[in-house]
Amino acid sequence: MKQFILFFSLLTASVVLNSCSKSSDPAPDPVVGSWKLDRIRTSGFVAPYTSYNADNDPSLFDYQDSFITKTDKTFTGTVRTSGRVIDYSGNWESTTSSLTLKDTQGNSDVYTLDATKTPNQLLGAVIATSDSLTNPTTSKVELVKYNIQLVYTKQ
Repeated sequence: MKQFILFFSLLTASVVLNSCSKSSDPAPDPVVGSWKLDRIRTSGFVAPYTSYNADNDPSLFDYQDSFITKTDKTFTGTVRTSGRVIDYSGNWESTTSSLTLKDTQGNSDVYTLDATKTPNQLLGAVIATSDSLTNPTTSKVELVKYNIQLVYTKQ
């Protein structure tokens, strides 16, 4: 009987000690960290402007942007364009596939997280716009519609 009690006590102690093992830390949120504008994607150009459908260096547009998302759900960022430097800050929210930045001025930007890329990418909303371009065939200035999308990479 004493052996049974000893065996049962050792078994119970073993179970208790194993159940108290340190759990692994939760995986960090993939949107937390430093992000930098890597490219400006232009699309939707029709002939004869299709060569403009491309991923472009932001310097072509005189536009730089970077921001840092912190674990306390705040962010800070800086835009540089046309000789100006603009700092911004606010709060962020995320889901498994998106990041929403809400700045202190009340503006919101939603990005789609692409975790299949290395480094991870944030894709901004596709924005329809237009510009006056000279048609290379007719040499006439035309109003041309196209789309732009900001693509950020995690640093």
